[in-house]
Amino acid sequence: MSNIFENINTICFTGPRPAKLYGYTKKEEYQKIVNQLKEIIRGFAKFGIKNYITGGAQGFDQLAFWAVNSLKKEYDIQNIVYIPFQGQEHLWKKTGMFGQKDYQKMLALADQVVNVSEARNLDMTKEKAEIDAMLVRNEMMVDNSQMVIGFFPFSKDYKKEKGGTASCLRYADGKIHVCQIDPKTFEIQMVYCKGGEIS
Repeated sequence: MSNIFENINTICFTGPRPAKLYGYTKKEEYQKIVNQLKEIIRGFAKFGIKNYITGGAQGFDQLAFWAVNSLKKEYDIQNIVYIPFQGQEHLWKKTGMFGQKDYQKMLALADQVVNVSEARNLDMTKEKAEIDAMLVRNEMMVDNSQMVIGFFPFSKDYKKEKGGTASCLRYADGKIHVCQIDPKTFEIQMVYCKGGEIS
């Protein structure tokens, strides 16, 4: 297993929005997710995995960012945010959990912020451009990583389900390692991919 991790320097994250988690008020429940993520990330950081990419979206993305951020004092790691486009937070509440204020604080603390729509020269004037940019953001995170950590139930098949998390995991499947976390039990399931072949 250690040989597999030796070839990994970047991990990205994918998971649901607050509506599919605990909404916008249950801080204690969200802290449990952050604490579990910290233990998982700590394990990877001990192997020397340095770069961690999140997508900046409300919900799991931001929880993963804060988990990585809290470990920066312990490990030499980089907290990177790939935003789909400038102003993705324009419809969010100004304050409160996952609000604009927290988002701006997150971007200010990030070691690097990548604007995917600019990096990929996306035409943001097109219809559904913002939705498309979010999908391209997920793909770009996977393209620049060797493993994805996905917060997705074992009881569902991401190859068949709808939604951004399932789409991201499908895109990653067969390309990079997948570390799937079950949201209810926090159990981990690894699918290793070596040279395009899953073992």
